[in-house]
Amino acid sequence: MGIRRKCNTMLSSNFRRTAAAFLVIANAFSVFGLTACSKTEPESETKSKAKVTHETTEVPVKSADELFAGCDKEYFVPFKDPSRSYCTINDGLGTTLWSQGMGGCYSYSAVSTMQSGYLKTKGELPDINPVDIINRIYESVDTKDGKEPQYKEEKYYIRNVSALDLGGDIYRVAGSMCADPLNGYLISEANVFGSYKTSVNGAPELSEDDVKNIIRKRGAVSLAIHYSKDCTYTGGFYTQNHPDNVKDANHVATIVGWDDDFPADAFNIPASRNGAWLVQNSFGDFWGNSGFYWISYDTPIPEFNNCSVTREYSSALSYGRYPEKAILSSDIVEKAADGNSSSGISIEDIAGSKEVTAATVYDHKGKIGAIGFWSTVPNQPYTIEILDGKFGNVLASKSGKFEHMGYHTVKLDTPLKVKEFTVVIKVAGELFFEGEPAEMNAHTLFQVVPAHYEAKTEPGRSFIKVGEEWIDVTDPSLFDRLGLDKLPSDFYRTKFFVTPGDPYITVLFI
Repeated sequence: MGIRRKCNTMLSSNFRRTAAAFLVIANAFSVFGLTACSKTEPESETKSKAKVTHETTEVPVKSADELFAGCDKEYFVPFKDPSRSYCTINDGLGTTLWSQGMGGCYSYSAVSTMQSGYLKTKGELPDINPVDIINRIYESVDTKDGKEPQYKEEKYYIRNVSALDLGGDIYRVAGSMCADPLNGYLISEANVFGSYKTSVNGAPELSEDDVKNIIRKRGAVSLAIHYSKDCTYTGGFYTQNHPDNVKDANHVATIVGWDDDFPADAFNIPASRNGAWLVQNSFGDFWGNSGFYWISYDTPIPEFNNCSVTREYSSALSYGRYPEKAILSSDIVEKAADGNSSSGISIEDIAGSKEVTAATVYDHKGKIGAIGFWSTVPNQPYTIEILDGKFGNVLASKSGKFEHMGYHTVKLDTPLKVKEFTVVIKVAGELFFEGEPAEMNAHTLFQVVPAHYEAKTEPGRSFIKVGEEWIDVTDPSLFDRLGLDKLPSDFYRTKFFVTPGDPYITVLFI
C-alpha cells in the first residue's frame, strides 16, 4: 500500500510514491495505496441505506449533539467538559457530510479540511465537490478502436476503471487545484504534519497535544486509518481501537474533535486510558453515528494532513504540478555515495544541507501575487527570486521556512507586473519535479489496471543549476552531471531518467 517512502532521486513509475521527501511519511495516503474504501456496515446495528450518488451532500451538522441522539447518555455524554474536549462542529465549523463511491476517500477528506479551514478563517463554506477534483486528476482513455491513446493534458490516464474507484493522496489533490481554480478556489496550502504514536521512516512524530493544537489552529485534519478493523458499538457509540493501524491503514477520514473522557472500555480492544478522536467519515449519514465515530487515543496514526484554499488570485500557471521526481542537493548525494543509505540521512540533514536550485522561464503577462512550491521536510529553508526576462535582473525575492512540510504559497510583499520573467527557487536538500511520462499500474480494491502518467516538458523552459551553470532539464547529461549515477541502489528504482521534468512551481496572479 505504499506506507514507506525511500530517498530516491526519482519517483517510481508504478503510481506508488516510494521516493522524494524520503524523510517524511511514505505517503500513507499513497496513490492507489489507500484505494477503494468499501462502505460495509458493522455486523451489529446494520441499517438500511438511503439511495445516494457520488455527488450526494447533506447540510453540515450544526451541533455534535445531533450525532448521538440515540446513544446512552447515562453511559457517556460527549463534550460535557470544555476544558477536556473540543469539537469543530460546536465551534461553527461543521462541513458537508459526503457519501463516497468505491474509492476517492482522499479527495472527500481533503475537501472536508478545506471547508473547515475556510469556515474558520473566512466564515464561509466553500462550494467544492470532491468528484471534480478526482476527475481533474484522472481521465479515462478509450482504446476500443485500436488507435493509440492521445494524452493531451498533464494528468493520470486510466483504462477500464472509473476514476471514482481509485485511491489518491494530498499530492494529487494539490496538483489538481494549484493552478486551475475550482469554482474560484485555488490550493493555498497542503500540509503533511507527521505521525502519531508511531515513527514512520523519520517523519515528525506528533504528540496528542500536537494533534489537538493543529485542529484548534487550522480546523479539521485528514488521517490515515483502516476503515473497519476492531470496530464495535458500545452504548450506541460506534468506536475503533486498532493497534496495527500503521501496518494496514487503507482509508482516509477526518478528525473533527476529541474528548479526553471518552470511556476506555467503549472499544472492541479496551484502551489503556480514556480519550478518543471524533472522526467524520465519507460513507453517508447511515454509517456509524450519523456518519461519525470515535477512534481511541491508543490507535497509532501514520499520517495527518490538511488542505487550505483561497480566492485571492484570479489565475495561476504551473508547468510541473504533480511531484513525481525529486532532485537531491550535491552534499546529500555525496553523503549517500559514501555508503549512507536513505535511513542514515535525517530530516535535520536535509534542512541543513546545500540548496537545490531550479528555474522556469515564463512568457505570460499579468501581476504576480504569490509563488507556490513544495517543501519536503519541516523547517526547510527556501529562497524565491523573480527575474526580469530570461535570467535578467532580480525584480523581487522572498526567503523563509515553514513549520510543516507540504505545498505552500508565498505572497510577494508587493504584487509584481510582468510579461516575460523567470522564477528561481532554491530549497535546501531536496526539490520536487514533475517527472516524465511513464506507464504505470493503478489499483482498485479488486483489480490492477494499466495507467499512464503524462508530463510535458519543453527545451529552453526549465533549468537546474549545477555549480555555476544552468543546465536545461532536457539535457541528457544532467543525470551524470548531478552525480546521481554514483548513488547506491536504494536511492532510486531506475538508474537513468531522460528528464526530471519541470520543477513544481506555481505562479499565482491577482
